[in-house]
Amino acid sequence: MRYLRKEKKSNEPKWGYAVPFFVALGILTVVAFLIPLRPEVSYSEKRELAKFPEFSLGALADGSYFDDITLWFSDTFPGRETWITLANYDDSFYGYSEISIQGELPVTETVPPIPENPEPAIPAATKETEGETQPAETEPGETEWGGVDAGDAAEIIRNMTTFQIGDSAFIFQNFCQETSDSYAEILNQLAAEVEDKGATVISAPAPTAVGVLIEDDYQEKLGSVSQVKILEYIGSKLDDRVVAVDTASALIPHNSEYLFFRTDHHWTALGAYYSYSAVCDAIGVEAVDINTMEPWEQGEFKGSLYGRVSQPYKLRPDTVTAYIPNGDIDFEIYYSLANSKPWPLLSDTTNRTIQEKYLVFGTDYPMTHAENKSLPDAPNVIVVKDSFGNCFVPFLTQSFHNVYALDYRKFRESSVAEMVEKYDIDYVIVMPYITAIQDSQGPGMLRKVCLGRWQ
Repeated sequence: MRYLRKEKKSNEPKWGYAVPFFVALGILTVVAFLIPLRPEVSYSEKRELAKFPEFSLGALADGSYFDDITLWFSDTFPGRETWITLANYDDSFYGYSEISIQGELPVTETVPPIPENPEPAIPAATKETEGETQPAETEPGETEWGGVDAGDAAEIIRNMTTFQIGDSAFIFQNFCQETSDSYAEILNQLAAEVEDKGATVISAPAPTAVGVLIEDDYQEKLGSVSQVKILEYIGSKLDDRVVAVDTASALIPHNSEYLFFRTDHHWTALGAYYSYSAVCDAIGVEAVDINTMEPWEQGEFKGSLYGRVSQPYKLRPDTVTAYIPNGDIDFEIYYSLANSKPWPLLSDTTNRTIQEKYLVFGTDYPMTHAENKSLPDAPNVIVVKDSFGNCFVPFLTQSFHNVYALDYRKFRESSVAEMVEKYDIDYVIVMPYITAIQDSQGPGMLRKVCLGRWQ
C-alpha cells in the first residue's frame, strides 16, 4: 500500500511581500511630517490651504483644535496637486465615450424675444444665414467658423459649471432676466446723472470663451446661452444715452486667434485688445495698432480652470503675452483714495510660478490710475471692471490721457457719478465680465460703485 506524502503547509507569514509596502508607507509618513514640503496655496483651486491652528483652551476643550489639525494635515499633504491630477487621470479609465457628461445639465432662463431691433453701437460682426450664426467676412470656400470644433464627436467633460472640449476648458453661460434688467437700469441711471457733466456711459461687458469660440447651435446642446443674444437683450433695455458695445460679436470674427486661455476663465491680452478696439470705434476715438506695441512673453501659464475639469492632463498649456504700451506713462495703485503708491503698469512674472503669470497685468486693487503724459489732449476715462479689465487697461492708455480703473467688487469710497466731476471724466466704460451680470450679487455691487447707493 502506497502512502502519499503531504507537504506540511507553513503558517509562517511571508514577510518578503510586506516589506516593500511598509517601506513605502514609512517614506510617505516621513514626507508627510516635513512641514517645509507642505503647500500653503492651491493654485489649481485658487485658494489658500488650511493653516495649522492656533492653540487655545476653548478649542482644546470642545475638540475643534484636533479637528483643525486633521484638516490641516489632509489639506496640505506634500504634493497634493500631483495626487489630485493622478486621481483624475485614474478616474478617466472608468468607461469610455466620445461624449462624456458628468452631472446634470444646468437650468437657465431663455433670452426673451426683443420687440425692437435697435441699431448696434458697432457694425454687426455676424449675420444670420439659414438659422446659423456665421462671421460676416465669410466668403465662399473659406472656413465658416474659426473657433473650437464642437461637433457631435467632440469629447465633452462637464464638472459643475465647467466643461472641457478636447484641450480647452470653458465656463457654462446662463441667463437671468432679472439681473440683466437691473444692470441696464443701473447704467441708465448713471447716464442720466453724468449727462449734464459731459460724460458718456459705455456698456461693454467682457465675453467669455464659450460665447466666442463655440457656435450658438452647439451651445444650446450644452445648455449654455448665446452671449450675443444676451448682449442684444441688454442693449434693448439701455437708453439712447448709453453706448452699447457688442463685445462678443466684435471677437467672433477673430475666433481662430488666441483670444482666451484654455486653462483659465480670462481672455488673453489679444482678446482684450479687440474689445478695446470695438469700444474706440463706438465712440469715435482712435485705437492703437497692436503691431506698434512690443509683445512681452511671460512664459507658460496654468490657470483657474485647470483644477476644475476631470481630465486636466489633456488641456493644452497656455502662455501669457503682455503688450508694452507706448508713451510716458505714470501708474499708481490705490488701497484707498488716501493711500496710493507708484507701481509698474505691467509686472515682470517671468520668474514667478506657472500659476501666477496673469499677474503681469496686476492684481485686483480697489482703484488704479494711469496717466499718459504723451497724450495731454486726449480724453479721460473711468473703467468699472473686474479681473478681466486688468489686461484691458494698458490698451486704454494708448487712447486716453487719464485712465481710472475701479474694481466694482472692492471700491467703496465714492461713486462713479461723483468721480466724473472730480476728475473731469469724458467717458465711463462699464465692463464686468458677462457671467457676473447674470449673478444675483453682480448688479448689486455695480449699483453701489456706479451710483453710490443700494436700491
